[in-house]
Amino acid sequence: MGTGAFTAAELDGREADISVVDDTNGLIGLDAGTTELVSNDGGANSNELVIDFNPDDHDGEGVNPNSKYQVGGMGGIGNLDEVPGNPTNDLTLEDLAIDTTSDIEEHYAFRLLNQSGSDHAVEVTYQANEDLSEAEVYMVSQYEEGDGDPEKTSALVATATPDAREASIIYSDATDYSTDVDPGTDVKVSLLVVVDDADTGDELGGSIVVRAGSHDDFNTADQ
Repeated sequence: MGTGAFTAAELDGREADISVVDDTNGLIGLDAGTTELVSNDGGANSNELVIDFNPDDHDGEGVNPNSKYQVGGMGGIGNLDEVPGNPTNDLTLEDLAIDTTSDIEEHYAFRLLNQSGSDHAVEVTYQANEDLSEAEVYMVSQYEEGDGDPEKTSALVATATPDAREASIIYSDATDYSTDVDPGTDVKVSLLVVVDDADTGDELGGSIVVRAGSHDDFNTADQ
């Protein structure tokens, strides 16, 4: 199989500080945006993408209680007032975000790249640490090649005891109002952390898994 085609893939068990790991050259790659909190120098061999709110070369050591931190813009998302689509929560990302002006196409936390030779269904999930009971992690994504806002946009909200589907970004032809990711294209992702009365020393990270192709563990009944 010299064309770069594959039927399924999983990048499993990535530790988050808040962090996510992979390199930029994989068939399904992850690449850092321009913020100083995201780099491609993580991992044991300094060749993996990492989102780190505890940078080693600065005085800051994490996030404050009762605060919000946004990495990447949320401008240019036409249906931001409808995501993440949790019917039990009256607030949308349009209500919660603190930068809805910077366009996500230019200002993003990281991007997911389909560098294979085929279109693929893609899922990004976030499994939060138990300390996340006093915080929420939101991720919103934009796939510019999607046909209309529902196909372009996906989002997740992760808590300490998440609903698996809510803590998942999905692009798949097998899911309503969604689409596979074409080869040679990317999905931009921005991040919002909303912290409540968390205790000093709490670890608000988790584990991120990226799945692609005909994967058995996609968190959708249609897949």
